Amino acid sequence: MSLKDSLQKKLETQTEAWRKQVDKLKQDAETRKAEAKDEQAEAEIQKQFSEKIQALESNIDAATSKLADIREAGEDRLSDMKDQIDSWLSGSNDKTGQSSSNDQTSQ
Repeated sequence: MSLKDSLQKKLETQTEAWRKQVDKLKQDAETRKAEAKDEQAEAEIQKQFSEKIQALESNIDAATSKLADIREAGEDRLSDMKDQIDSWLSGSNDKTGQSSSNDQTSQ
């Protein structure tokens, strides 16, 4: 597998994991809101989950942009892009509390 293919697969896999996490958070938020005792508790739950969901959606948007960059990049830029993407994914996952789902992009 080429470096370009490997980077694309890594970002696509991570993006899908983030999408699943967003879906689960939305479901969890609805469940917790239904169990809330009052409107204030419901609003706090909404705020808590919204922040996490927004962070993940921001990561998804950034990954989509990085995928477009990879598709257009020449081989000469891919090694630098790999280092940047690995660093970004590591930081993004730290913020969202999730480990990278595919840490084997070393070629």
